[in-house]
Amino acid sequence: MIMRSHDVSRDPVGALLAEAFPYQHVLRADIAADLRRCPVLLIDPPNKSFFGNVVELAIGLALCDQSPYLDLLRCLDHALAKRVLTMAGYRPTIDPATPFDAWRRTDSAPPARIFTAASRLAYVRSLVNDLDRRRFDAGDVTRDLLERYPRLLIGRPTEIYHTRCAFRTAWDSYSSGFHSALRSYGPATAQLPLLDGHRHADFLLGTTLLEVKSGRLDEDTYLNELIRQILTYALLARHDGHHVTHVAVYAVRYQRLLRYPIIELTNQFAGAPIDLAVTGANLAALIRDRSRREPAA
Repeated sequence: MIMRSHDVSRDPVGALLAEAFPYQHVLRADIAADLRRCPVLLIDPPNKSFFGNVVELAIGLALCDQSPYLDLLRCLDHALAKRVLTMAGYRPTIDPATPFDAWRRTDSAPPARIFTAASRLAYVRSLVNDLDRRRFDAGDVTRDLLERYPRLLIGRPTEIYHTRCAFRTAWDSYSSGFHSALRSYGPATAQLPLLDGHRHADFLLGTTLLEVKSGRLDEDTYLNELIRQILTYALLARHDGHHVTHVAVYAVRYQRLLRYPIIELTNQFAGAPIDLAVTGANLAALIRDRSRREPAA
């Protein structure tokens, strides 16, 4: 991949990854060929971003042994947060007043209840992300907005109905064997913060970093972004001290789970053995510097 000077100035992270790993196109071609052979789920949710968030959050609620997404739960009043966790199969370990970070999953929840819990959290996430982009104190402002306008957590009936239908199809596929496969990788941490929150990986399962993709992956643009994500997260996770041995992608729409040893993958991308510690440190410094230079909105 050749990057012109104006592209480098706009995207220094992409430039660093392209220089360190010039053979990313090999994996892109392999994934594209693999996915073309997969049976594609016939789903067309009205709001694809919302649907993707619901699927990811539902998987997190189903995989984690200890209550995940505490940053989102803290945006809700205590009673509602308790209902959300209870719907997803979590219970307090000591008494009902136990802080939510001590709640644990005690049983599997029916898909309809998982969907309701995940959709509530998806609306919270959407608010938080929008406010964060505007440089607000996202958590506090979201909490205040939801207290004043609780219907923000319900959404439009038609959107919820069609999203629920698409979710049911995706969840049937997920439950057919993908859940067991992901559980086999090890204990789950959802929304893993990297580099002091500058980036977040969807999941760390044991020593495997997992990205969940609910949308299309049938164009080079989508696959390039996917490869960039897994490279970035793997490098930052190791830089942060996480023992990461594999990266994985669960392509929901294509009913495919892909998993790669990180050392073999990065050596293939680089064309020779590469020092991941040095590359990760360079990437971390670049992201921190870029964050400091970003102008306030």
